[in-house]
Amino acid sequence: MFVAMWGREETWSENNYKANIAGRHVKQKTATLYAKNPKATAKRAERLDFAIWDEDPQSIMLAMQAMQQNAVLEQQHAAMQSTAIRAVQTDPVAASVMMGHNGGPSMAAEIMQPFQPSPEAMQANALLEDFQQGMERRKLIDKVGKTLEILYAKALREQKPVDFKMAAKQLVRRTATTGVGYVELGFQREYGPRPGMAEHLADAKARLDHLRVLSEDVKSGEIESTDAEMAELEASMAALESEPEILIREGLIFDYPRSTKVIPDRLTKTLVGFIGARHLTIEYEYTLQEIRELFGKDLKNCATFTPDGKSFGEVAGDTFDEDGNGTNMKQGGGLVRVWKHYDKPSGLVYLVAEGHHEFLRDPAPPDVFVEDFWPVYALTFNEVESENDLFPPSDVHLLLDMQKEHNRSRQGKREHREAARPRWGYANGSLDEEDVERAKKMKPFDVIGFNVDPNTDFAKVFQAMPVPGVDPNLYDTNESFTDAQLVVGAQEAQLGGTSSSSATEVAVAAGSTGTSDSSSVDDLDAFMTVIARAAGQIFLREMSEETVKAAVGPGAVWPHMTLADIAGEVFLEIEAGSMGKPNQAIETKNWREMLPMLIQLPGIKPMWLARETLRRLDDRMDLTDAVAEGIPSIASMTQNPQPSAAGAVDNPAARGAQGANNAPAGPSVVPPGSEAPMGDNRV
Repeated sequence: MFVAMWGREETWSENNYKANIAGRHVKQKTATLYAKNPKATAKRAERLDFAIWDEDPQSIMLAMQAMQQNAVLEQQHAAMQSTAIRAVQTDPVAASVMMGHNGGPSMAAEIMQPFQPSPEAMQANALLEDFQQGMERRKLIDKVGKTLEILYAKALREQKPVDFKMAAKQLVRRTATTGVGYVELGFQREYGPRPGMAEHLADAKARLDHLRVLSEDVKSGEIESTDAEMAELEASMAALESEPEILIREGLIFDYPRSTKVIPDRLTKTLVGFIGARHLTIEYEYTLQEIRELFGKDLKNCATFTPDGKSFGEVAGDTFDEDGNGTNMKQGGGLVRVWKHYDKPSGLVYLVAEGHHEFLRDPAPPDVFVEDFWPVYALTFNEVESENDLFPPSDVHLLLDMQKEHNRSRQGKREHREAARPRWGYANGSLDEEDVERAKKMKPFDVIGFNVDPNTDFAKVFQAMPVPGVDPNLYDTNESFTDAQLVVGAQEAQLGGTSSSSATEVAVAAGSTGTSDSSSVDDLDAFMTVIARAAGQIFLREMSEETVKAAVGPGAVWPHMTLADIAGEVFLEIEAGSMGKPNQAIETKNWREMLPMLIQLPGIKPMWLARETLRRLDDRMDLTDAVAEGIPSIASMTQNPQPSAAGAVDNPAARGAQGANNAPAGPSVVPPGSEAPMGDNRV
């Protein structure tokens, strides 16, 4: 982290030459990988939703034809029954014949029987019912997925005090610097205590918790009427009473623990997924006041620390504030280390504070439900296979030798140039001390007098001393950038330098860098997809239908699902490449080549073509207000003007199906630079 910030190690003097190549690379990589918030799309889990239908459209068509034929037969049977009934009522002879009184068979017994569909019709009916039930189930899941998409996008917008985009860029920057970055998911409820996390939604909940603690201190007598806390309480209560509305939020929280604050199990095999881990611990630092507000515990006798990590027994004073000044313990100046310990075998979470012999909160399951038990996720870019090292090397660590070598080369050249500056000497006694001092202070174009014989040859008085020449080959840094390209894919041209390589070499290096970036983009997409899936599970479990409809709209669909249904029915997925900065030139070129072929295919939706075109141009235009159903294109309307009063000659209907395209063409014009064929004088 020190190298990424200052471009040097701590042992390298601050006065020495330093060029922050590592920091520049981290900034460049962050801008490449994360340019905008991810776009989450809901996906239905792959299932066989139809027990009878083979998902072949031809089967549905045949079943519908069979049902239509069955309906025709049923209508014919009903018509015959109606005819028979009328005949019985009006003609006694026909009635006798139909009833079989003349010794013949009874026709009424056959005609008046209820209609019985054929076995083929019954199978077709069962297939259509199965199709309808399956499609209704899919539509329900799709509606739930759309609701999840809106909820997730809303959750990203509501993150405070740091916008999700800024926090996610910081996560990518942290991963490139330290080798790993973490995200912890939590859920802030409208009622009840807040989770023990560093982040929370922007509302009045933390403020109300602080006032609650002050009120308890007043009731217990710890705050007197003359204390500053009493004045704070009275002013805060007055401010609350003057506010027309207090905002209390409920929703998802993204917390970003530092890389050094997450402690995985020693048996962990890989950080991504924490494979093999039995437990996971996160370290927090809270003031005594914050612990009272979060957990309702008074830790006055607990060991506290200064912001730099020193215990108060190592420094003067009892407690310290953020500036290191002594303060009262009651004001919460000291910091307390708190550990949140996820224990997977027991399925419980323990919250303990250093120096405190009781749990801050009774052991309980995690605040939120996710499939992986612990809602903590790791992001890495340089994952390698190692049986001894769990944490992968960071980009800055890989660049460390190149950074040091570049600094040494530049510092050596600076020292060499300093040593190679012109110097002169003189014979002792040829000048007095006053002239020597005056000569030292001379500036260009200064004229001064020396206390010497006017006929003195100054070329003989001042002798130029030999100095070493500067050989630029000794301090060439191209090898450092070559190694940087091999190690992390950063070339000199990307870092802002002017490389002496040819355009082809730069293009090949850029292609190699793009391949390296593509791997990191895939890692980031996979990481954000895992986060989105876990967020969807948290939403489905924690949010009520009323809250969802209030946030999304009355059309939201929120089923009452079990944990198994939540985990296996629908999930959120990040659209590939939706976060990084697009290569607009390449995407536009590819789309320009594909578009003529796509518009020739039957069934292509014009709105889809328009959306894809705008996306590749990276335009934020909204087509909802721009497009109206049923209106032809502007080109079609201009080619088919309204008939004029001039007669049938100007009537577009007389021009045929092509309208204005059938108008006589003007004289052909030869494109500039071309010539007519030999012997042809036409223009």
